[in-house]
Amino acid sequence: MSDTTASTASGQAGDDAGAAVGRRLRDARTQRKLTPERVAKELHLDVAVISAIEDDNPEGMPAPIFVQGYIRSYARLMELPEDELVRQYVAQASEPPPLSVIRVDDRRSMPFLRLPSMRLLRNLILLMLAVILLWLAWPMAERLIESRPVDSEQPQAGRLELPPAE
Repeated sequence: MSDTTASTASGQAGDDAGAAVGRRLRDARTQRKLTPERVAKELHLDVAVISAIEDDNPEGMPAPIFVQGYIRSYARLMELPEDELVRQYVAQASEPPPLSVIRVDDRRSMPFLRLPSMRLLRNLILLMLAVILLWLAWPMAERLIESRPVDSEQPQAGRLELPPAE
């Protein structure tokens, strides 16, 4: 390859890397003489999504996390570098960074009044129910005790009662 051909090829690759993701995908599609409908059918996507990706139109695209997968699949279909295009899309989209978990100071998050454990609450409720049941049943128990026959003063057969000692 001559020096002019090599410099032209490297200049073209540099232009492709700097181009927008959608334009690179559209150029690859037109070089392969494919229609947006054919690409949409191959990727199992709607034609409007393919058009939005090629036009770099964020309003016509779903959530960025889905678009990353669509771009990866589209780039694979067009035999373009997938990871490079996805990184370029993320840089272009100015997507907010992913959420991260931070540690909260335990002293500030503790409630002012600590609630007892669930086991203790359960036991207290059971104890209160038992006390209420006993309180409600007490009058019935008194009636049962009063209705029992009282031992009469009459001596029973087979029992000897001695007079009190003087």
